[in-house]
Amino acid sequence: MKRKIGQVAIFLAILAVIWLVLGMIDIVPFLIELPQETSLRAHASLAVILLLIASWAFWNED
Repeated sequence: MKRKIGQVAIFLAILAVIWLVLGMIDIVPFLIELPQETSLRAHASLAVILLLIASWAFWNED
């Protein structure tokens, strides 16, 4: 189960990074708006959180 969660988190993190890059060059709009934060920081935080979840899922994987 942890491995499936990790795979989903990695996939979503890759999508978040692609979305971040495309948003920076104004191809797609930024849709995450957090109060008192820039759009760029919100998207980068999403990618980091997803990668942390993935690292937890693969920790001590045999």
